[in-house]
Amino acid sequence: MADIFTEILNFIIAFFKNPALLLGIITGVGLWLQKRPWEQVVTSSIKAAIGVLLILAGAGMLANAIAPINTIISILRNTPPVNVTIGTDQIILQYGTEIGIAIILGWILNLVLARLLPTKYIMLTGHLIFWDAFWFLVIFRFVGGLTGISLIIATALWIGFRWIYQPFYTHFFDEEVNNNEGFVLGHTASLVVLLTGLISKPLGKALKLKKTEEKSIEELPAILRFFRDPYVFLPIAYMLIYLILAIFDWGLVAQIGGMNPIIYALIQGLSFGAGFAVLMQGVRMLIGELIPAFQGFAEKVVPQAKPALDCPLFFPYSPIGMAVGGFVGVVTMVAISLFLTIIGYPYFVYAPTMSVWFHGATGGVYGDHYAGKTGMILGGIIAGVLMALGSALLIPIIGFAVGDFLSWAADTDYVIYGLILAWLIGLFKS
Repeated sequence: MADIFTEILNFIIAFFKNPALLLGIITGVGLWLQKRPWEQVVTSSIKAAIGVLLILAGAGMLANAIAPINTIISILRNTPPVNVTIGTDQIILQYGTEIGIAIILGWILNLVLARLLPTKYIMLTGHLIFWDAFWFLVIFRFVGGLTGISLIIATALWIGFRWIYQPFYTHFFDEEVNNNEGFVLGHTASLVVLLTGLISKPLGKALKLKKTEEKSIEELPAILRFFRDPYVFLPIAYMLIYLILAIFDWGLVAQIGGMNPIIYALIQGLSFGAGFAVLMQGVRMLIGELIPAFQGFAEKVVPQAKPALDCPLFFPYSPIGMAVGGFVGVVTMVAISLFLTIIGYPYFVYAPTMSVWFHGATGGVYGDHYAGKTGMILGGIIAGVLMALGSALLIPIIGFAVGDFLSWAADTDYVIYGLILAWLIGLFKS
């Protein structure tokens, strides 16, 4: 009897360690509480789970496409690469249960706080619900040393409060940019939005800068249309990075790639684009199933709630600001990364083009609203600076555990709040 009980318990633990199964259950419960037909509950649960698996698969493809860059540059600089002894995939597998429980508790706390406080914001950016829990659990576990129940509670409290205070401090700008259309930002680019708004709004008034006139995508200059499409821009960007590295050492790139460097550059760039496409497909599937489940539940629990949603929902308010801000963000991040290399910084700071493009694009939209062309450029610069410097300071602290994650998703909120949280933990320990 004891053996059967142990087997059942192990099965339940294994089940909840898998984020795909867990988020599928969350989706199903949300729809069940809305009394949806059982066919929809089952279908949406399966689609949400598949979405998570696609996100994980895409993340793995992105990491594999850019991991050799670290090795090549480290050899060129004669500096050892960031030694990732654990890695994102292993952390998800090992701490899947803790992440899943923290998500549930954190979101319940979000609902309770939204119900009790005048800040009626419900976090509905599905994929970031997962990554928020993952990231801050990593900080509490590998910087703070927490385990078990204390690790779950600390993570849940942090993300639960974060999902309230983050939309609160950006909503002042969100509702001006989107003409108060009933949603606010729920994204890890919030500090980019906050700083861009705080600087560009008074700057625009002082210099009497005007918002760029709206143009359709067809009216945009060809170069801006090119930069606007991450599915095209990102693969080409990584192709160029590999080709530039090959110029410095053709033989080294050929050795690591096992083929002609030009062919290798093309394949790695396309692989990055494929990983990005898979990841975004997973995001769309997860959000498409998770948001209705969460939103319907939230409407029943928190009257007058406003959803906090992903940054691309703000892109239509300034396509030009998005294009310029994304490009400037990438250029700024790459420039700072190269500068740190030149001055001999002991760690290679990745320029995660995917993340910085989205953050710079978001900053560009807000900057354009308040200060036109100057503002959109400013938004991109802020994104690149925060991500680059935050990563540089955080890699020595947590790179051993999630250096691979920082190589493709060093979101500004993650690196800056990660530093703040690490500092607070240090104060507490001392």
